[in-house]
Amino acid sequence: MKLKKITLWLSPIFLFSNLVVAKDNCDKETFWSTWYNQGGFKGFGIAPSQEKIVKAQYELAEHYYKGNGVTKDYSKALDLFQRAAEGGLTQAHFRLGLINHYGKGKSKDLKEAFNHYQMAAKQNDPEAQFNLGLMYRYGLGTQRNMTQAFSWFEKSANDQLSLNHKQCEIKKPGVLEAQFNLAQMYHYGMGVNKNTTLAAVWYDKAAEQGMKEAQFNLAKLILAGDGIEYDFERAMDNYEASANQGLVEAQFNLAQMYHYGPSRFQNHVKAHHWYSLAADQGFAEAKFNLGLMAQYGRGTSRNYVSAKKYYEEVMHENIPEVYVNLGFIYHYGLGTYVDDQLANDFFIKAAKHRIPQAEYHLGIIYRDGRGVAKNLAKADQWFQRARQQGVWEADEVLKTLAFKEPDDVYAYQVAD
Repeated sequence: MKLKKITLWLSPIFLFSNLVVAKDNCDKETFWSTWYNQGGFKGFGIAPSQEKIVKAQYELAEHYYKGNGVTKDYSKALDLFQRAAEGGLTQAHFRLGLINHYGKGKSKDLKEAFNHYQMAAKQNDPEAQFNLGLMYRYGLGTQRNMTQAFSWFEKSANDQLSLNHKQCEIKKPGVLEAQFNLAQMYHYGMGVNKNTTLAAVWYDKAAEQGMKEAQFNLAKLILAGDGIEYDFERAMDNYEASANQGLVEAQFNLAQMYHYGPSRFQNHVKAHHWYSLAADQGFAEAKFNLGLMAQYGRGTSRNYVSAKKYYEEVMHENIPEVYVNLGFIYHYGLGTYVDDQLANDFFIKAAKHRIPQAEYHLGIIYRDGRGVAKNLAKADQWFQRARQQGVWEADEVLKTLAFKEPDDVYAYQVAD
């Protein structure tokens, strides 16, 4: 009985060993091993098998596709990949999908690309599965279908066994981009029920591989404690890793944390650094914040001229606070001349968005008649609106307005 147990225990090892040898022999097949048998050439008069022909077609197609050893030629690659696919080599379908998807060597044909990706995906080709998921997600070459997109992203995201063009079994790792898309599907409930816990798991997998978008999204979930434990330092590490790779949103969010975050973390010099990098990429909110830092001397020397320049660059980016700050600059003549009319115009634009300090300053403008006719009734209206939003200065001004007589008080006296 003991011998039987030992035999049964050893048999899987022998089976695994045989598989490894078979795999190794498959991978090591060369021209010499194919055409020489025990030292004798067997090529003359022996036609190669169809299997060997399609493998050769595929390999030559790869050379033309990548330009390895030959001049890159997508038309020749297309012809050879098609022959290999028609000969039954399913691995050729992925390349044919790419050629049709991006119009290499022929006109773009998304439907044809979809068909080729589908044939390759069914043979456990993770890259084809990922591209098929993208086509379902965005409706490329087929109808948009989030459930199918999720299904193919899930397959592509995981490691799986597949066959290469030599029909050798190989283990292919999950596709990084598929892991990120799968995380998004869980994050926003696309094609599957929303599950931020699983979203965080897949963002984390992609983030560990250095994907900046995954690092950014993971940081946001960690800061919110949504689906993953709150950890400020870990969130900042992910923001910084993403920002260092140039993701502008990560640069801006990291700058915001250094600017307005917990007091122990605040560092205005670092905030200015990251705002500057984001601004260099044209990020409007970063330019606005650089204006703030220049206006109030945070992280840099106070410079009203620079502040004005930054504000003017984003004046048409629908940031209401830009208007009120330009209003301040012209109202008080900060780094420029006083211009009551321009100040009035900017405060009115800001007041349309219920910016309380704009409302308060419009009260001052109408009280003092700066660039407009003096009008205490309008001044009172603007001060009232500012007070409703917590501007205590407006409350003090309203007390003094109540004791003032209107300029035309004598017009209402009864004549003797």
